Amino acid sequence: MNEEVENTPAAAAEPVEKVTALPTTSEEPIATVMRVDGGTASAVAKESLLKGMVGADAASGRLHIGSVVRIKVGDNMVYGSIRSVSLERGSDGKLQPMLEMEFLAQAERDERSGNITAQRGISSHPMPGDPVYRTSDEDLALLFSAGGKEHFTVGTVYPTHRVPATVLTEQLMTRHFAILGSTGTGKSTTVALFVHRIVESMPEGHIIILDPHNEYRGAFSEISVHYDASNLRLPYWLMNLEEMIELLVGRGREDREEDIDILRKSVLAARKKSANRNLSEKLTVDTPVPYRLADLIGEIEEGMGQLNKPEGVAPFLRLKARLEELRSDKRYNFMFSGLLISDTLVEIVSGMLRLPTNGKPVTTLDLSGIPADIVDVVVSVLCRLVFDFAVWTSQEHSQPVLVICEEAHRYVPQATSDTHGAARGAIERIAKEGRKYGVSLGLVSQRPSDLSETVLAQCGTIISMRMNNDRDRQFVESTMPEGSKGFLESIPALQNREAILSGEGVAAPMRIRFAYLEEAKRPSSTDPDFATHWRTPIDSTEFVQDTITKWRTQNRK
Repeated sequence: MNEEVENTPAAAAEPVEKVTALPTTSEEPIATVMRVDGGTASAVAKESLLKGMVGADAASGRLHIGSVVRIKVGDNMVYGSIRSVSLERGSDGKLQPMLEMEFLAQAERDERSGNITAQRGISSHPMPGDPVYRTSDEDLALLFSAGGKEHFTVGTVYPTHRVPATVLTEQLMTRHFAILGSTGTGKSTTVALFVHRIVESMPEGHIIILDPHNEYRGAFSEISVHYDASNLRLPYWLMNLEEMIELLVGRGREDREEDIDILRKSVLAARKKSANRNLSEKLTVDTPVPYRLADLIGEIEEGMGQLNKPEGVAPFLRLKARLEELRSDKRYNFMFSGLLISDTLVEIVSGMLRLPTNGKPVTTLDLSGIPADIVDVVVSVLCRLVFDFAVWTSQEHSQPVLVICEEAHRYVPQATSDTHGAARGAIERIAKEGRKYGVSLGLVSQRPSDLSETVLAQCGTIISMRMNNDRDRQFVESTMPEGSKGFLESIPALQNREAILSGEGVAAPMRIRFAYLEEAKRPSSTDPDFATHWRTPIDSTEFVQDTITKWRTQNRK
């Protein structure tokens, strides 16, 4: 999707919302069912379909891999997707085309409303001998419509591209989603498309995008507030003990328990020293109340001076040195500046979560300028802040929040040992429990096999773009909400701007082409153009000095 795209939006008619009769056709059947099992069926097709069956132009009326067909079963209509085509010899020795189909959904009459609706899965199986028919646009509109539910459209359904691809808003949000695909397939543009469509239909939403490459600032300039290392204020006292341990002690050291014990006691004592009397009785080491860094260092020094301490001096010195290093390094001012002692939690939460939105429901957080050794802690603090605020908000004032995590495999990787980062724990908690409190998670990754399987398995909707790596495809297959083998097998053949949508957020699994997104609304994720740059002579080297100045000052402006 970062390559050249059409300059006109994809055509999209309004979905059929109320249907009172099953679609009918006067056409002759195109095939006859020969075998049926739990989720698939095979059929022998007419010889007229033999030539040009696969890959023909949609206008020709011929079938494609991925085309939807239908079979009438009693009073219902069963829909299936063609996943393979082959030639086999019949009993007369002649070659005949065979279609392998995978069942998608069933259209049936709702007993209360009398409307015909499509339901995922089937309850009535066809039998050998049943005729198989083509589907019309009316069929597809019924199959992929929202059925009267809240929705937005993101493109058109393959192969005709005349039927809108509808996403169910509530189901997408409440059950989390993942956008997966190889580098260059257009994941970032897909994120931008989804966010713009969501905001267009719900302008008072609350969306936070964790942006590791500063791609999204321009894409949402009119509807977002942007944070980076220059204006972010995330005080050290917001960190819980786990995050403090990750930042000050580190992971994997065998002697870290002494450091952790000292840190636990010192942080609690520093918090109690600054808290008012009513709060200090209920205070824990994780309570987000301000305290002075000088008090924390003072507690460590006091513990180091005790004669009856079981520990040596080394762990005290390590903690003190690390704190002083963070306090003196300007790169960490957004978290460890001495000016962050005041209680600004209300302002931080209101700003990050866009409460109120004031016409800008999106927050973009550029993580590219934040030191690498603290990025995981920053992500952890933000995700935990969102979740904890949702947990403690009364139901009448609940404000659902969507957190989109770009390059998610960096923060929620597969577990390789008993220890894991604070960010992984915070995001896993949202994945497991966020639905109860109105916190939705959107994962974006080019390496799904490196993602935490626990988190990906919680995503009810999977948007799969082209993936060239076998391991990634196998991993997606094992975690997909639906076993749509035919769709999965087409993932390597997807074009840019195409994807497989499967799961709770769509009425039925579908292959789609995404709608055109205007240039101004796309992220700045286009790769450098080698051919252009390497054919253009450099007239001045002033940009080198400018770049070095930004590098040294850690300021992109």
